[in-house]
Amino acid sequence: MGKIELGNIVLILLGIVLLVSGPYIGFRTVTGVLQRRREDPKAGLHLFSNGINILIAVLFLLAGVLFIWNNLKGNPLV
Repeated sequence: MGKIELGNIVLILLGIVLLVSGPYIGFRTVTGVLQRRREDPKAGLHLFSNGINILIAVLFLLAGVLFIWNNLKGNPLV
């Protein structure tokens, strides 16, 4: 366990941004698909593109948790 320094605080803030943006990306992807389906029930789902968006959302969420956890322990990545 090290001291929490400015580098840790900056990376914790970055972790918070990642932690918030992950679910936001997932929410926007799902609501976009549902909206397109409501307008046109035969609209394409673009499975590859939407799957990549969901994967990015999950990775951002996990990265945010790990950034916060690691830097609260005082282990900066810089």
